[in-house]
Amino acid sequence: MQKPGLYISSFLKKSGHEKWLLFRVFLLLFWVRFLLLILPFKHFSSLLGKQTKNHDDTSPAIDENYVDMVSRYIKTFSYIVPWDSKCLAQAAVGKILMRKKGFPATVYFGVKKGTENEKIEAHAWLRVGPKIVLGGEIADQFMVVNMFS
Repeated sequence: MQKPGLYISSFLKKSGHEKWLLFRVFLLLFWVRFLLLILPFKHFSSLLGKQTKNHDDTSPAIDENYVDMVSRYIKTFSYIVPWDSKCLAQAAVGKILMRKKGFPATVYFGVKKGTENEKIEAHAWLRVGPKIVLGGEIADQFMVVNMFS
């Protein structure tokens, strides 16, 4: 993990557009975490869009550079912010930013049964167009139980 000074110097080298995006990611991670703490899920889920049974990946061209940059920034900030920003918060922030650009994005919720001594595990991930961009590293271990587009 980088030292804080390296994050600052790296931030200062970014373009104005990237700095603004980083700032929005930071604020959205905070806002989403706050909402997760105070809202019941049925109200929070309205941020994610409508419940659906399939993902729409037919759309105008997606700016893959933007999608990759947003994904990278969300992952990076999730590790350095002083609050918990796990898979659901990351997927929600990604969904908000993709919706702003008009890109088709779907948040998936999955569960898997743990071993005898473990509880059921849950995971959320984000798919933009044809590609999983957040939480996909372990998504294939989970059975999809809900989707929001």
